[in-house]
Amino acid sequence: MKKTFFVALAATVMTVGCQKTELLNGTTGPALSFTTVMNKLTKAQGTVDAENKGQKNLEAQDFSVWAYADPQSDFASVTVVNATTKIYDGIENLHVDCKRAHTDAIVGNGTNENPQTPAVEAIWKTAKEYYWPGENKNLRFFAVSADGSWLRPTATGSTCPVTIDYATPSLLVEDFEVKAAPVMDGETVVKTAANEDLMVADFIKQNQDDKVVDLTFRHTLSKVEFIFKTLAAENGATAPDVWVQSLSVAGMKYKGDLNVTPKDATAATIQWNFAWTPDPATTTFTDDWTGIATYLDGTDATTIADATAMKLTTSPQTFTTWLMIPQGITSDSKVSITYVINKRQFTSIFPLNGDSNTTISSWSCNQHIKYNVVLAPNTISFSPTVQDWTTPSINIEYQN
Repeated sequence: MKKTFFVALAATVMTVGCQKTELLNGTTGPALSFTTVMNKLTKAQGTVDAENKGQKNLEAQDFSVWAYADPQSDFASVTVVNATTKIYDGIENLHVDCKRAHTDAIVGNGTNENPQTPAVEAIWKTAKEYYWPGENKNLRFFAVSADGSWLRPTATGSTCPVTIDYATPSLLVEDFEVKAAPVMDGETVVKTAANEDLMVADFIKQNQDDKVVDLTFRHTLSKVEFIFKTLAAENGATAPDVWVQSLSVAGMKYKGDLNVTPKDATAATIQWNFAWTPDPATTTFTDDWTGIATYLDGTDATTIADATAMKLTTSPQTFTTWLMIPQGITSDSKVSITYVINKRQFTSIFPLNGDSNTTISSWSCNQHIKYNVVLAPNTISFSPTVQDWTTPSINIEYQN
């Protein structure tokens, strides 16, 4: 059995653009809004998935925003600033919700594969209108996107997991957990495993001259993707069918605190340093395509639905993608893969830190790690020849 394994690394950064629009004047200054526009977006809002683009996950999760009165601005006449926390007008863990509206634009070229459809914009809304505090009064904005029930808890006695120091500035996210198994409510999946995204926007300081709050979100987790393919048979032979059933990684950290600090505290728009402190507890992450037993009982594999296992081709295919807590990877970190070749089941174990050609020591923030696995079986063949018997040179005797 020949097995080829290598690791490819590529950093990915999710940037959310913003289109500025003119807004009506408010009681003190222009209306304050949070607007992120993504053109040529025709799919429904959908759910969070590790395989999604960052923009789609942002729309599915929404985000929370905090606004603080800037210490260098005069807010003496602004009555809606909390004297203790400096929160402006109650904008503290404020839910900014993704709505959708059709535009006059048309996307698509009119073909069957790409029909013409109205463009859809993602428009961000708050439950009520907010207004800028007035001229020459800056506000400091912080924003986090994650699962809403965790980020904005409503249970009695629960607290927000995000703590902000607006003056430094810095931000602490506590006890973020990546679910190793789906969260169920009876037969309903409430939260899928290893799919929750955690994004933090660059810190910005703006005033009413800007009108719209421009937020640029960045990924804080590691995106880990497992990709499989097989090789074509040589010399006219028929390649055997190869199916991947399951994949698991044991001993992975799944919970931790994220400390967010400035890369350059003097910059107009501050990009963050993300530093994770994982909890020592570990667990096993598994992606299991069930039903593999049907491949082992004599049933023709070609009649089995693809949903029960992934049939490999010579083109790379993603088996699973996870959003994981950034953490160190050692030679003890291994992935176990169960697969089937012509109705026979095998399990192989590979190191997550790579091999002699490519090695990695960690899964880092905002990093996309691709594990490319080639399962290319070499069958055992026999080519016998016959010779005349000869007298053996060694006699072996048995005696009771």
